Amino acid sequence: MLQVQARLIKSLSYSHLPLPTASSTSTLQRIASSQPKGVAKVVLKKGKTQLFKDGSPMVYSGAVDRIIGRPPPKTGDIVLVADGTEKPIGWGLYNSVSMFCVRLMQLEEEATRDPSCALDLEKLLETRINAAIELRRGLGLPSATTNAYRLVNSEGDRLSGLIVDVFGDLAVVASSAAWVEKYKSQIEACISSIDEINHIHWRPSVEILKEEGMDASDLKELHPSTCPQRTKVTENGISYAISLEGQKTGFYADQRENRMFLSTISQGQKVLDICCYSGGFSLNAAKGGAMSITGVDTSLPALELARENIALNNLDPGKTSFLREDSNEFMKGALSRNESWDIVILDPPKLAPSRKVLQSASGMYRNLNSLAMQITRRGGLLMTCSCSGAMTQSGMFLRTLQARRCINGREKNHNPKTDWSSL
Repeated sequence: MLQVQARLIKSLSYSHLPLPTASSTSTLQRIASSQPKGVAKVVLKKGKTQLFKDGSPMVYSGAVDRIIGRPPPKTGDIVLVADGTEKPIGWGLYNSVSMFCVRLMQLEEEATRDPSCALDLEKLLETRINAAIELRRGLGLPSATTNAYRLVNSEGDRLSGLIVDVFGDLAVVASSAAWVEKYKSQIEACISSIDEINHIHWRPSVEILKEEGMDASDLKELHPSTCPQRTKVTENGISYAISLEGQKTGFYADQRENRMFLSTISQGQKVLDICCYSGGFSLNAAKGGAMSITGVDTSLPALELARENIALNNLDPGKTSFLREDSNEFMKGALSRNESWDIVILDPPKLAPSRKVLQSASGMYRNLNSLAMQITRRGGLLMTCSCSGAMTQSGMFLRTLQARRCINGREKNHNPKTDWSSL
């Protein structure tokens, strides 16, 4: 574990490497000059450089002063990113349409230290994915009891826009950047080289990719389905049937530790699982000896999976009920009946996919959490979650919870989950 910590510290401190001397030639500029077609240069506005040197990988269009290069770069092209003096600070992948003009892949200091990946996306992909594999294996993933985990976590593994979840011998790729689509074959080659992977399934984030300039009809042609639409996995000794046609990649691997924790506190408890999807929290509560579990969701296919998972684990179906109902309506009904639970889990889908809808989404989170707090018995536990980065990164999610707690006049123990975790 100490070795893993050392690797993490090393990865997080890349922006603090010694800078080359002013008189030295830029490694990236030298390599770019040797390219037969040349490499375009995206020059940042004055005062905008440090943000990206410090590790932010998303160069937004408002930070760009000018672009040097003829013809101008196209979406997916490799470009240099430079400060106001036109000295490269790194390189990345360009997008002519997106609000994120460049996704930075490597900084100048890194290229100076190890030029093997400089301006070479194929080599960089191989290096970063291998590093992700090594990190997960250092943390015991996969294992005899868990073969569902996140292998590549976008910015967390410094491959912005690329997510790879592994479910047994199947890898599900979720793309949310145009460059991921352009370099699909190279990404597939890297993933296919992993010994335990036999199938690869692509799940493009269509709405996000539209903002990246991708056409939805083109995406369908790029990703014909050639692998099974269902599979089974094990997480912390519990078996799950997964549908690849379900939400996100098919399974929320990010909640693994929270699910396991729930199983340790559920003995003899009355548990409510709101937005239960395929029953992840419900299964762990049942495994932990809960007196009764109620799961609520609006998706019939998800509830059918949840019931299937109860049977798959030989759990008592008499203790668990899954109801197809709107979360708000269910909780309002429970409140009118003065019904309460010892443990309430509230894990809704993404209500704020972007900052544009942040205000309206905050109202929905406010209403959901207000109801959830009121149906959690006094002294009980509420675990509330948000997978909306716009809510958690702005701090609005925590403020919403604190405001609801004061208005309801009751203290609640809550665990506001912040976006998706890396493993």
